[in-house]
Amino acid sequence: MVSHIANYVRHVDSENTPPVARLTAKSSKVRTGIQGVSRRRRALVSGGAHHPRHAIEHAKKRKGQTSKSPLTSVRMDVPTVFRDVEMGDSTTVTMSTASVSLPRRLARSEITEIPESTLQAVAPELVHTHIDYIREGLECLGPDMLRVLAGIKAELVSNVLPRELSLVVNDVSSDMPTHMFAVFSSHQPAPARRRVTLFPAHNLVFATHCANLPLLPTQTPALVEHSGQEIKVPVIPLCIPAPEVFPQLSAFLYTKRIDHLLGSLMPLPTPPQLYRDDPTTVMPLLTRFAQKIADTYTVKALLQHIAKVHGTWRNAIALGIADERLWCALDTAWEVLLTSLAISTGKPHLMTESA
Repeated sequence: MVSHIANYVRHVDSENTPPVARLTAKSSKVRTGIQGVSRRRRALVSGGAHHPRHAIEHAKKRKGQTSKSPLTSVRMDVPTVFRDVEMGDSTTVTMSTASVSLPRRLARSEITEIPESTLQAVAPELVHTHIDYIREGLECLGPDMLRVLAGIKAELVSNVLPRELSLVVNDVSSDMPTHMFAVFSSHQPAPARRRVTLFPAHNLVFATHCANLPLLPTQTPALVEHSGQEIKVPVIPLCIPAPEVFPQLSAFLYTKRIDHLLGSLMPLPTPPQLYRDDPTTVMPLLTRFAQKIADTYTVKALLQHIAKVHGTWRNAIALGIADERLWCALDTAWEVLLTSLAISTGKPHLMTESA
């Protein structure tokens, strides 16, 4: 994979590409190519201010209005089923209300530099390469790497988490995973048996995006010559707030696709204008989209999707991810879903009052 990146860089910006030292045949495809990654910075899908989170504020400034101090949270009463009573051929469902307090804005992760020690552990040959260039190269190859992960087969033979796990590889189009993350919740009671989910991963992808990632043991991707071959990788415990939405966040780090991430978090396909266009122009579209969701889904369903977005946000904060496109997607989803919930509960004014 690295050789593919090297070819890409030489094609795009050959005169600015520094000479690359010859690597051994056992070197990772990805790492070799990243050493020659393009020096041109790729424009992000959306700038920091260009998403719905700032739309109302920008609109007010255009009209010369003075905005009020924003509320830090939105409180709504939502219907809750608290008892089902079965009587003959019918069922009576008694409804109550529960007060739900949600943050008005999703606070962003502080921009933290990736520790050099983290990169040194996973790819010492890239320590002196700018982190943006490494990420750009990974973005080109991420979809291929993700397909490799989709073809991985693994099976635990006991209830005890091993230090190493055997994997069967069915896709050899890119680098093999270097580790298996054993993901579990940080909110589980300590004495209880922990529920652990295993996710194969490439150390370089996570090491270059997650400032708070535990230091991974040095591991070079295994060389695989044919489908069905077996490899062994170390198992790394990874404690995060919301393991149930880790796959969505992990896939985004490989693809950097806002549309794919929103497709996994939102109940309906999100109009691209909401995360691409000038925020002062998208609010009418956002309101119509939120209304459509409110008309289509129950409050319970909305809260489930809100929980997905909130869980992804908590995972990003815990791992120390400061990716602008990730925050753009989360801000878009949060604004839409909170507006839908406000409409469904008959309190749309809460959104404008707290803007």
